[in-house]
Amino acid sequence: MKTIIAEKPSVARKIARIVGATEREEGYFTGNGYNVTWAFGHLVQPALPEGYGIRGSHPENLPIIPQVFTLVPRQVKTDKGYKADADRFCTNLL
Repeated sequence: MKTIIAEKPSVARKIARIVGATEREEGYFTGNGYNVTWAFGHLVQPALPEGYGIRGSHPENLPIIPQVFTLVPRQVKTDKGYKADADRFCTNLL
């Protein structure tokens, strides 16, 4: 069984139709060896400068071009900094 996670429900419907996942379940489509589900927005994003050990917005830090770009769970700003946006994660198949 292969699982495909789409960015939003409308994209999941289109993908499900293409791969033949025609049975609708609670929070996902299934069929033809596929489960197709969705999140609500992006799940990952490029790491912020702090993820590369760079603190503060100083001209000497720019441009920031890492050897390898790192992807991290989508983050939201809080009063204590940034944290993973748990509301975006897909729990349809858990």
